[in-house]
Amino acid sequence: MIFITAISFSSVLETEGAGFNDVATHAAGPAGALPLSAEMLLREPSGNLFGLSQNAGMGWEPSRLLDPEFLILSTHGGLRAEDGRPIALGFHTGHWEVGLLVAEAARELRALRAVPFAGACTDPCDGRTQGTTGMMDSLPFRNDAAMVLRRLMRSLPTSKGVLGVATCDKGLPAMMMALASAGKLPAVLVPGGVTLLPEAGEDAGKAQTIGARFAQEQITLEYAAEVGCRTCATPGGGCQFLGTAATAQVVAEALGLALPHTALAPSGQASLRG
Repeated sequence: MIFITAISFSSVLETEGAGFNDVATHAAGPAGALPLSAEMLLREPSGNLFGLSQNAGMGWEPSRLLDPEFLILSTHGGLRAEDGRPIALGFHTGHWEVGLLVAEAARELRALRAVPFAGACTDPCDGRTQGTTGMMDSLPFRNDAAMVLRRLMRSLPTSKGVLGVATCDKGLPAMMMALASAGKLPAVLVPGGVTLLPEAGEDAGKAQTIGARFAQEQITLEYAAEVGCRTCATPGGGCQFLGTAATAQVVAEALGLALPHTALAPSGQASLRG
């Protein structure tokens, strides 16, 4: 026996209880007023004026919208919770906690009566793509990312300076190239450091050979599993050995792109050392 249920035309077109009438299409908007002058309305590019509207829309205090603007660029990747647990992983540990450095720099800029902006172009890891076609993107990425970072700098035409935060062997050289081409715009690089070495085990360079060594019967399966698990001993920072990443961080200081390392002298006063 076949039962045929009548289907009304409205039931096909409408969803009962969908609550579309409850969807907000308007809001009151930020309180206050833009700190505009007649001269600004007559002389400033329209983008500069609308930029103030967007800054207010994102929650910045209208009374401080004319503070000097500074751009913080980074290679941040992944998403961490406030307690450090991963929400979404990055491609590598090097950019995993770069966002913490960006946040600290932004807080300091705000305390100095500036308006910080943050943008990012994340980077890949050839340690992850070894043995795959992803290695074909490794070296070209540096030039591609440098172009993107330069475009991000030009996308904030009101910026008074740019701070670059990067760590690893693709994103860091890309950031250095971008900052070097900033022209008259003041630019400073903040290297993101390295992940700590395991108290017992192998560094990230040697640990990447566990497959080859196991195939040659140089190590056991148990040894490979253990050293592979602990080689990245902390969740942030690049490889511990002086490869491209760590070397570039040192070279950045020598080139004058990064501020010299600050250490406390025995007297307790700050001193600078290369």
